[in-house]
Amino acid sequence: MNEIPHPSTPDIEYLAPSPDMAHIINSLFVLRLDAERLDDCLPAYSAQFFSFVQGRGEVHFPQGDVGVSTDFTLNAPMLRAAPMVLYGPVCNVGASFTPLGWAAFSGLAADKVHDTSFCATTLIEPVHLAPLEEALEQCRAGALTPHQYARSLEDMIRQVYAISGRAVRSDHSALVLAIHAWLDSELSPPVARLYDSVDLGPRQVQRLCRRYFGVPPAQLLKRFRAIRAAMLLAHEDLSEELRDEVLSAYFDQAHLIHDIRRYTGRTPKVLAQEVMAQNMLDPEGHGASGRDLRKS
Repeated sequence: MNEIPHPSTPDIEYLAPSPDMAHIINSLFVLRLDAERLDDCLPAYSAQFFSFVQGRGEVHFPQGDVGVSTDFTLNAPMLRAAPMVLYGPVCNVGASFTPLGWAAFSGLAADKVHDTSFCATTLIEPVHLAPLEEALEQCRAGALTPHQYARSLEDMIRQVYAISGRAVRSDHSALVLAIHAWLDSELSPPVARLYDSVDLGPRQVQRLCRRYFGVPPAQLLKRFRAIRAAMLLAHEDLSEELRDEVLSAYFDQAHLIHDIRRYTGRTPKVLAQEVMAQNMLDPEGHGASGRDLRKS
């Protein structure tokens, strides 16, 4: 029987998805905490599927909804940071979806369902959750490690994706990939560059960007820029050249502070001082673009 160790401070370990799932999952994660309660703030993450092997949690979304964890919880894409509470000790295992992955897995548009959470049983047939229910009980009993449970969760997502029949249209996929390429081209690329790179009109680009990312390109860029700026400021091992690029991307410090607080719930000053912030904003947990940021 395997015991689940818990740190005295929050710790998040990121696992890369299997190669065949990299277009669906940004990362798998295992969060551990040895504390009775932690009040913190959840950054504006992409959609997630997770289970509390131990403990429980809740998220207080901006519009007033309170997301309370279940055995199998789905967090819809988040457009801004939200306060959260963890009741421990905690072992939380989950997966973070790419925009295409969320669309194919859930069939839900990000501009219609965001900043909320719900029980995964509202989307997934019991027959597909049954093996994961068994794996969760085995993990709680110590017969599976959290890492092994994370792979069971990935297997469930793979199965649901394969049989859902919600494959994203090829032209929509091409636009989403073009949006990612545009966002990854620099910290603050001009929106006109995105429009010039695709064979679609600006209104169609805006409509599809809202569908898959929740907001039109200009607002999406603002969120991505703030999250990436926060990653850079939270991790001292990232280059000074990138730090200088962060500062030059903002009109002044007030705009930098406002955007980072809006999308991470923290000020730039505390990012490098908080263990939880450094864990939550680890580039490894934010998909290919995050990992590319660390390589820069």
